[in-house]
Amino acid sequence: MKSVCLVLTAAAAVVLSACAATVLPPPAPSSTLPAAPVVTAIAPVVVPSKLPVGKSQFEFVDNKGDPTRPVKVWMFVPESCDTKCPLQFVMHGVKRDAEQYLDTWVAFANERKFVVIAPEFSRQYFPNDDDYSLGRATTETNPAKWTFAVLEHLFDELKSRHGFASETYRLFGHSAGGQFVHRMHLFVPQHRASPIIAANAGWYTEFEWGLLFASKFPFPYTTIGSRVDEARTKVVLHNPFVLMLGGQDTDQNDAVLNKSAAANLTGLNRLARGRHFYENAQRAAQRLDVRFTWQLQIVRGVAHNHAGMAAAAVKFMYPDLK
Repeated sequence: MKSVCLVLTAAAAVVLSACAATVLPPPAPSSTLPAAPVVTAIAPVVVPSKLPVGKSQFEFVDNKGDPTRPVKVWMFVPESCDTKCPLQFVMHGVKRDAEQYLDTWVAFANERKFVVIAPEFSRQYFPNDDDYSLGRATTETNPAKWTFAVLEHLFDELKSRHGFASETYRLFGHSAGGQFVHRMHLFVPQHRASPIIAANAGWYTEFEWGLLFASKFPFPYTTIGSRVDEARTKVVLHNPFVLMLGGQDTDQNDAVLNKSAAANLTGLNRLARGRHFYENAQRAAQRLDVRFTWQLQIVRGVAHNHAGMAAAAVKFMYPDLK
């Protein structure tokens, strides 16, 4: 029995020895921290808001331009319209009555199926005529802060907010709005307005290359001393533009008509001044050897009347939409 015990004891020692060899010590603490998981940033998805059918308004703060001068925007969306409908911008006159201008266009919009946008440049934030009809180009050195730039920035905002598909907008301005529109065409030739119509403006900024007289009047009565140099003038004259004049807009005693010597030099009423501006542009194009693409439309039987001119403009801009 003693020998057996010895054998068993020896075997047990061997087993214990083998087991001890397979036991690993605990890992030493490491100073290297595990790598942090990789987090991929996901840009927020901007979902366009639903189009507000009917008449509405909102305040537009131009963060791309001058955010200290907000603009009230009147909008009308026909029930039959979606984001594929054309966008029609309408520029008010000297009374800053954008809502009344919008109301005039409601029936046209319902009939031809387009969205109307009427920005209101209030006297509170745009107190002077220069702030509106001259686009602040006489006082502001930064083109992004010109009133002319508001329309381009507002167009971007509408596309982002509602998802409008069009890459262009249609533009009509009457009276002081016609002044705004024709000068916007001069100073912002890269605009996306098409077609663009200026109607019954009270006076114009004439191209210096088309003048028949040695003018002593600089900008804003002519392009002399302005940013509209020869290179820009060539672009402006080649880009399509429509000048629309009321055939009966001949009242030279109108209380708000500019009667300065510089304005009277181009005519004594709106019709005469409009014709002069168009002929001046033709001469400038010839002298600068530019293909002239502008159009002149005389609306017979209409005087200084926004509704009458708007009806003619709608037929021109929407000939196939009914």
